[in-house]
Amino acid sequence: MTNVRRTHPALRSRVSAIALLTLAVTAGCAVQSEMTNLWSDPAVPASALHSVFVVGVRKNPVLRRRWEDAFVGALAARGVSATPSYRSFPDAVPDTDQVVDAVRRDGFDAVLTSSRLPNEATSRYVPGALHEEQVFPADNRGYRRFHSYWVTVQDPGYTETDTIIRLETDLWSTRGDGGHLVWSGTLRTLESVGGRTVDRAVNDEIMPQMEKQGAIPQALKRSR
Repeated sequence: MTNVRRTHPALRSRVSAIALLTLAVTAGCAVQSEMTNLWSDPAVPASALHSVFVVGVRKNPVLRRRWEDAFVGALAARGVSATPSYRSFPDAVPDTDQVVDAVRRDGFDAVLTSSRLPNEATSRYVPGALHEEQVFPADNRGYRRFHSYWVTVQDPGYTETDTIIRLETDLWSTRGDGGHLVWSGTLRTLESVGGRTVDRAVNDEIMPQMEKQGAIPQALKRSR
């Protein structure tokens, strides 16, 4: 039910400012994207990374290629040679045995996998905002007689549900007797990851964290 109370006109600007501030704070509470579940093996230096086989685990062949190309480009910017799996397996994502065969055949020293995890749902309460309304009550005391006053109206709050997309990236070293995990991280984002947002997710979120934790070399500085 909407609550209404009379407010002196001099308080209108103050109430409006408070309402705007409340909306700004509420809007700022929604995190667009973040990296979670970060882990790295400090025993494997980034300098040991030279050639990487990139596997995008996606059912959609176009999205698979976009993700693999984005990682290949980001690794190349750091002086690391990388090959997308769709070059060798264009029809479907390779299984574990096929990846092992590709590593043995081409001598990759690491495998990077990108996979989509089940979505999460999160809910948050958005409080109602205050706004001003001018009221003209009925007045039957005479022809063309009227008066008005301002009231503060508080709209009811509501619950907003967001769908969080989760994307896991793992980097595996192929050195030694068998593959072992070198780095892992999960990107949680509210954005629809498709098209241009794939490059943004890889270059602005995932790769900087891998670089920060020493899993990959730092980006090469471009000469002017």
